[in-house]
Amino acid sequence: MSDAKSKIRKGVLFNRRLLSDRVFEERNALLIKQSLNWCLEQKVKLAHCFLPITRNKEVNTWPLIEQLIQAKVEVVVSATDFKKQTMSHFMYSPELIFENDAFGIPTPTNGIVAEMSKVDMVIIPLLAADKSGNRVGYGKGYYDRLLTEMAPGLLKVGVTLGPLFDHFSFAEPHDISLDFVITPFETVKCK
Repeated sequence: MSDAKSKIRKGVLFNRRLLSDRVFEERNALLIKQSLNWCLEQKVKLAHCFLPITRNKEVNTWPLIEQLIQAKVEVVVSATDFKKQTMSHFMYSPELIFENDAFGIPTPTNGIVAEMSKVDMVIIPLLAADKSGNRVGYGKGYYDRLLTEMAPGLLKVGVTLGPLFDHFSFAEPHDISLDFVITPFETVKCK
């Protein structure tokens, strides 16, 4: 990992944790509204959506999931096995039971296994992204592995509470970039 990427990761996470509850809620509400409108414009039918790590002030995706379901968009959520470094995917329903894992991520403990080949969009958690769709996450590679297993036409959408960087100099050719990034302030088409 590059030194620049590590500094961005630490800096953004530190600053995000400093957001006041009021600012966090305002930005999150704007982001959810932008994301929902975008999903409906794109006529998304089956979306994979991450579940938030609350202590890291990640985007609270629960309202988005609820609104997508109300709009008749099916949603897939994941459970991460940190020992095997894999993710299992389940169809979201109100009957799903969740427990927080060791990192505070809500994790489904039951449910119908999702058919991932039918997913047409993945909503990806970000610490940061640039306007070309290069992304910085937590650095464990879960979404890199997920995206390499998905269909080529899949929409890769990152969501972040902060503004976008202009350009990351550390992006590498093997990195999977985003198609779109949605912030509370703008929706950017990458590439």
